Amino acid sequence: MSTYIREQSDWDQKWKNFSLDEFRCQCGCGHVSIYSKLLDLLQSARDVLGPLQITSAYRCPGHNAAVSSTGENGPHTTSKSVDLHVSNSQHRKKLIDYFANKVTGLGIAKTFIHIDILTSDEVSNRPNCWLY
Repeated sequence: MSTYIREQSDWDQKWKNFSLDEFRCQCGCGHVSIYSKLLDLLQSARDVLGPLQITSAYRCPGHNAAVSSTGENGPHTTSKSVDLHVSNSQHRKKLIDYFANKVTGLGIAKTFIHIDILTSDEVSNRPNCWLY
């Protein structure tokens, strides 16, 4: 069963290459929430690909509205999405190849990729893959 990780006491040692603080909202509110299935996916990717740098994870509704066109209800507010740093085109391809068939949302930009595991009930009228 999946759960939402919101406190250090919820953290499992199997996510050994990450820390709860990496998933905290960056606006300074201190809120954090991350879906355990997403953490499992990220740890599996880390085991295969090596280090992954999270550039954005959970966002409170106000912060998401300030930084994203998706407003107060965007994917980052669901605890089921992250943005990962991309260092060059080869790194981008490696990340895309790994995540393409494991996620429901894949956004590709020059310096990051967005991944999410939202269900069709949680998002409508959105492509599965897009460019920024």
